[in-house]
This record gives sequence, C-alpha cells and structure tokens, in this order.
Amino acid sequence: MNIQQHLTTNSLTWKEIELDLFRALQNAFAELFTALLEDIDRQLAETRDKRRYHLKDKRRTTIQTLFGEVTFERNYYLDREQNRYTFLLDSFLAFDGSQSISPCLEETAVGLAVECSSYRKAARTLAQMIGYPVMSHEAIRQLVLEAEAPLHCPVNQRYGRVLFVEADGLFV
Repeated sequence: MNIQQHLTTNSLTWKEIELDLFRALQNAFAELFTALLEDIDRQLAETRDKRRYHLKDKRRTTIQTLFGEVTFERNYYLDREQNRYTFLLDSFLAFDGSQSISPCLEETAVGLAVECSSYRKAARTLAQMIGYPVMSHEAIRQLVLEAEAPLHCPVNQRYGRVLFVEADGLFV
C-alpha cells in the first residue's frame, strides 16, 4: 500500500511505513544486485579465453540473500580443457551457485542456529528478519552439520568429575 492510500484512509502507522520502506529497499537491492551480477558476467564473457570456454547458453537462477530473492541470468560455458560445464561468474566470485542461498545468509543462519535454542527457532527468527520464510529448520540443520568449526580447541586438562554433553534429538 502506498502513502497516498494511507493518507486518504487516515490509517498511517509507523509500522506500516517501516514495512513498506523495508519491502521497497528489498526490491531495490534485488534490482541493483541483479544488474551488478549480470554486468560482471558480461565482462567475464568479453575477456574470457574463447578457445577454452565455449558459451553454451544463459541460465536463470534465483538465490536467497539477506535482503530477499535475487533472480539473474548467468552464462554457462563448456570448458574445453577439462571437458566439463561451468559458470565463470561462480568461479570468479568463489561461490557455489548450485546452492540457492548466499554466503551471508548461510553464515547468518548458522549463527542463529548456534545462538537459538532450536533449529526451528532459528528458522523463525530468520523469517522475521527477512520478512518471509527463507529456509526450513532442516535446511539450517544441514548447514550446521556442514559448517567448519575453526575455533575448536582441544581440552588439555580435566577440571571436574562431571561431563555434560548437549545432544540434538536422540543421538549425541
């Protein structure tokens, strides 16, 4: 609903303005991000080694981000040296385009899963942040299982006689 409609009905609230602006910014982000990604892909197509990478076609993909869905087209190439198909954009951005979520969204989901009391609560919190359900609790659980733990430190010394183990579900 736009502001003009709110003014004529006299039902304009802070929350409505905030939500309308948030949705407008999400749409603007998606358009800007799409244009940026397609421009990078176009530049990669122009500067590629044409003997090695043969342009097959353009493929449309949709990626979930912290700001909502971003849909764009990217070039699909045959790598003649390795005899496999690839997206140069994905390689250039160090991104696995086969997953439908952005690295920032993945990192946020894993962080919420660690901080929240359950994967379901993490999924609900993420949906509240973005404005719609982005991923299921099971998808978040799978991300946590695949995530690396770079801060893990082995325990060198025992401090007590009791060990507490936190488990998710039935198995440790």
